[in-house]
Amino acid sequence: MNVIKCSWRRWESRSPRVATFTSLLGLVSLISVSAAYSRASTVSYSGTFVGDDQVAQYSYTTPGAGPVIFSTDSYGGGTFNGVTTAAGGFVPVISVFNAANGVLLGSDGGDGICSAGMAADVTTNMCDDASLSLTLGTGSYVVAVSEFFNVPVGPNLSDGFLEQGQGNFTGGTCGTSGAFYETDVAPCVQRDGNFTLNISAVPEPTTLGLGVLAIAAGLMGRRVRSRKSLN
Repeated sequence: MNVIKCSWRRWESRSPRVATFTSLLGLVSLISVSAAYSRASTVSYSGTFVGDDQVAQYSYTTPGAGPVIFSTDSYGGGTFNGVTTAAGGFVPVISVFNAANGVLLGSDGGDGICSAGMAADVTTNMCDDASLSLTLGTGSYVVAVSEFFNVPVGPNLSDGFLEQGQGNFTGGTCGTSGAFYETDVAPCVQRDGNFTLNISAVPEPTTLGLGVLAIAAGLMGRRVRSRKSLN
């Protein structure tokens, strides 16, 4: 360790500009990381339905413009942000609306396909959690969770959902009573009313970090030109 430390000091004493530039690079790295990650946002909501036709709605405000991933892990189970959710929940549907005008921006329900990050349920061996990725502007949105096949009726939140007011529609579809039956497997499998909605957003880096990076690049170019003139 002593040898490395002494070598670094000799180089630094020979090239004060290099030392200055190295310090500036450290500042750039710190600012860039802060810009990209301090404004990142992750949040989870959990709840329990008592009937098939319920819809849970949440207000969500983006930390900045950029991609946002909406997902559930309550069907197959999983861990998000260090919190583990048990498997066994109903087949969920995620729908996102613009809060300003109630217009539907996107909706997704479980399709049984195991994509990245999804866990297969040990009972059905299917991946029926929902995952929806949208690029959103800065603002407020309404995120709805419902049970498949209780999907949005129309382009507006005010249009409601297909099975609202119909009670336990999955039991009727499966020729029995009760709620939370998975209707796309045979025979129908009864689940529970638990759900967990996860939201993860990573906005674009701020212009502050990009501006400092440009300054650093300019200084490095000047140093290179100075060395060439001396040679």
